[in-house]
Amino acid sequence: MNDTYERLKAIEIEDYIWILYLVIIFLSFYANELEKKYFLCNDLKAKEDYRKLMILIFAVVLGVYYYFFSDGYKSVKGLTPSDSQNKVFFTNLNFIATILILIAGIIFLFIAVFDTSIETEIAFS
Repeated sequence: MNDTYERLKAIEIEDYIWILYLVIIFLSFYANELEKKYFLCNDLKAKEDYRKLMILIFAVVLGVYYYFFSDGYKSVKGLTPSDSQNKVFFTNLNFIATILILIAGIIFLFIAVFDTSIETEIAFS
């Protein structure tokens, strides 16, 4: 019963994260417009607004990535010797993936903060 409750609570949190992702998508569209304005019109204010927005976007996304990393860590720590080999394998594989995604998020945020000339296109590709 407790496992079911925990799973449902995690799904509820993920629903909020999906809403947050939708907000991030709309902010990304706006950031692209600012970036175009900078490149087409050499608008330095648009460039700075774009950079600030990208920093905000990647900071929020990094928070989401950290949530999934933390959740994955709890799942690995919660494994027991009686768990199936499949569960152990996929839980560990999922945790490795969350570590890599977290590292990618840190790198993206680093680029957004320190690439002041916006020469590098950063995206969720």
